Amino acid sequence: MRKFYETALLEGEGLGTAYEYYIKRRLLVRLFAEYGFPETICVFGIPEKYGASMDFCLLAEEVKAVRVTVYDEREQAVKKCEDVIGKMKESGIFPNVPVLLAHKAEMDLKEEKYDFIVNCDVFQRFEEAKTLSMIKEAAANSSFSVFFLPNGHNVSHVVSPNRKAVAPKAFLEKTRELVDVLEWGYVDMPPFPSGSQMSKQKRDSVKIGTFSIFVFLVLEFWSIFELLLPIFLKKKFAHAFYLVVRKKI
Repeated sequence: MRKFYETALLEGEGLGTAYEYYIKRRLLVRLFAEYGFPETICVFGIPEKYGASMDFCLLAEEVKAVRVTVYDEREQAVKKCEDVIGKMKESGIFPNVPVLLAHKAEMDLKEEKYDFIVNCDVFQRFEEAKTLSMIKEAAANSSFSVFFLPNGHNVSHVVSPNRKAVAPKAFLEKTRELVDVLEWGYVDMPPFPSGSQMSKQKRDSVKIGTFSIFVFLVLEFWSIFELLLPIFLKKKFAHAFYLVVRKKI
């Protein structure tokens, strides 16, 4: 949890993003154990807001992947990742795994193959047809792929023209027409409202001392509690839902 928090701070975020990273890591490690641990990972787009998906790079090191490729159609987003990577290297927390950053104007994979393709909140900024096309292409170019999308049932989402929420069931039906959906569910229910902000002093205080140990323990126990919650609560309060997909056989 501490490394995720330090990474989130370098990305300009805070505890909410750190918790998101931690709970996604728990989910993905379980999925890797079931569907295979990847050697090559593609991060197929950077979030519209809240972080730069450097958690996937940390996870790549943990599972001993040999390479991570990060694509985005926005040059400024790629530059943000470059800046964050520089800060992570200065702080000594950048993973020991090669990371390739690339600007990809059309956001298509063509014939590029990866063991695992993933993104988080990327589809907030695309129209549905483009989103479904990217999912289909990712499924065709990987052993399996996982996508995290903003849960449209969560009324606390701050929606704007480029930050749409998605209705899970309706989207799931359309996705199943194109790919095999191996699993789906709700995820990311931190014990504080979406978009909560702390002062810089408080954010820094979480990094060190007894208080940091307490905060991280609370969040780690909360992540276990989240797993045990009934579906109707997750549907209402989870920030995201996830899809695990592969090519139709």
